Amino acid sequence: MKSVRQCVWSYDLDMLTLLATRGRDFPLAMLASRLRCPRCGSRSVSVVFMPPSEGDRRKGAV
Repeated sequence: MKSVRQCVWSYDLDMLTLLATRGRDFPLAMLASRLRCPRCGSRSVSVVFMPPSEGDRRKGAV
């Protein structure tokens, strides 16, 4: 049996790009199934949605 180290690379996804490529009706629950880690190539990825902080919302950050 072969053991594989878990990749711990992380990246902030660009919401405008996701919206443009997946469409506004694409379910967030399916997002992880459509992604691949650019570092190791694994399809076993986790997606965590973090809404913008109060300060970012006031500035108009997306």
